[in-house]
Amino acid sequence: MRKFIFLLYGVLISLLSLTQIELLHLTFAYHDKIEHFAAYSVFTLLAYFCTRSRRWAVVLCIAIIIYGGILEVLQASSTGRIASIADFCANVLGVMGGVLIIRMYRTSAIHANRKLN
Repeated sequence: MRKFIFLLYGVLISLLSLTQIELLHLTFAYHDKIEHFAAYSVFTLLAYFCTRSRRWAVVLCIAIIIYGGILEVLQASSTGRIASIADFCANVLGVMGGVLIIRMYRTSAIHANRKLN
């Protein structure tokens, strides 16, 4: 079920990236970069919960970054969308943010287990 949710989320990101849909009508500067960051952080967290292997987690993070890059390239030929290196950077930072959250979670879980023992 986790893998299905991960794949479904990837499809959702594709749809949102390649169609002209404004879900939120935010007006502050760089709101779209925050959206990219948040979307790819969640994508990374979903990837983490799909695997227990550290190696596969790294592979999935790299794949998510490549996927984000491919979507940005495809946006160049998509109607109403503009490819942006800044969006790609926000995607990469989102993956890194997701990894940071995972590391903090794992560290706190390790400390909690040590306190119980």
